[in-house]
Amino acid sequence: MWDFVREPLQDRSGATAIEYGLLIGVIAMSLVLGMSAFGNEMTNLWRKVDSEVVNAND
Repeated sequence: MWDFVREPLQDRSGATAIEYGLLIGVIAMSLVLGMSAFGNEMTNLWRKVDSEVVNAND
């Protein structure tokens, strides 16, 4: 009689999908943060190059 309650509680097939979803979320967040840091560093690099070029003409 209580099989309809016990079966969903023992079913673990959805756990894998949740784990993959969490893994994809962590990877996506890492990519966004990494690319943001990379972009900031590239901006700083080109600003430094620009200021060196401007100061070289003086």
